[in-house]
Amino acid sequence: MDRRDAPTWIIIELTHLGEAKLEDGSLEKSLRSDLGVDRNFPIFIPATTYRKDGKDVTLRLIEGYVFVASGLPETDYFALESKPYIAQVMSTRPGPYKMRVLSTVPDSQVEDLRRQLQGLLASDIAIYDRVRVIEGTYRNLEGVVMGIHGDNAFVRINLRSMEVIATIPLISLKSLDPDDQESPSL
Repeated sequence: MDRRDAPTWIIIELTHLGEAKLEDGSLEKSLRSDLGVDRNFPIFIPATTYRKDGKDVTLRLIEGYVFVASGLPETDYFALESKPYIAQVMSTRPGPYKMRVLSTVPDSQVEDLRRQLQGLLASDIAIYDRVRVIEGTYRNLEGVVMGIHGDNAFVRINLRSMEVIATIPLISLKSLDPDDQESPSL
């Protein structure tokens, strides 16, 4: 595949209101509504919120920015600048005519950011946390962390006919809401 055909992402800077929407969980919904896209259209917010010890915890990889997949008419992205939660859509004005051109980043950089964010989440996983496996052989299965060694966790997963203790990289796990967790039976 030609590198020019690879997916790219539009960089959007948020205002303080945009940051507040990130905190209250409404940012993605607002973006989808204002762009007229459904839930399958890729949007990456380099932050995540989860509950720990009864409190919401927000981890931010990059403050003040969000990434939206390219593929829509440029005017759709630039129209976001009229919204109070958007500071600007990153662009350049090359050439003598000074016409705005969207600034983009390659998909590989956004995937790197996703991995970094998942690494931040994984560093907060502890023994007896209930987790979901997000990649690999046990993808989408849930279990309980029974131990941690280095970059791996030993996760007890109940299958239909048996129980296994699988060694899974921490970066492949996502903590589930602790309020929903039960004390594991040993």
